[in-house]
Amino acid sequence: MALHIDDAALLDRIATILADEADIGTPHHARPDVMITDHWPSPGPAPAILLSDTPDGASAIRAGAAGLLPPDVDAPDLQLAMEAVSRGFVIMPRGAAGSGRDAAPPVPSDPPRDDLLTARELEVLRLLAEGASNKLIARRLGISFHTAKFHVASIAAKLDATGRTDAVAQAVRLGLILL
Repeated sequence: MALHIDDAALLDRIATILADEADIGTPHHARPDVMITDHWPSPGPAPAILLSDTPDGASAIRAGAAGLLPPDVDAPDLQLAMEAVSRGFVIMPRGAAGSGRDAAPPVPSDPPRDDLLTARELEVLRLLAEGASNKLIARRLGISFHTAKFHVASIAAKLDATGRTDAVAQAVRLGLILL
């Protein structure tokens, strides 16, 4: 993790948050997993979380920023964002400029294919993203356990995923679902 923040007060606040959370810091000689910055473009190769509440934040996401958070972010949200970004996810708070339902999903390299999954598979995928088991998926959708299991296998195959978690990650990357 590396910081590149020009605003002195913001730098002090974020440094304090990170200092209080010893498990998220990295040694100085290690390549940072995530860059936290208050301006775009980011000055490094690591995925960057932009701390901004201005309308250009959404355009930074479209231009390649890995995350957008308000400058007054609290410690738990910053930790969660850093973890998500280090795992390849793009994060943006609800209600941020350009993040509404009608906004384009952030950063998928290929546009989402509406025909990739059936409507039922999308329902199952959303439940998978919530961590639901096949049994719970079946109960929630009023289908048999075996049908739920079939849908999960079909989703994984269509998304070329190695399992349930990878299927959710692939779906997020493709812009099929938002977490």
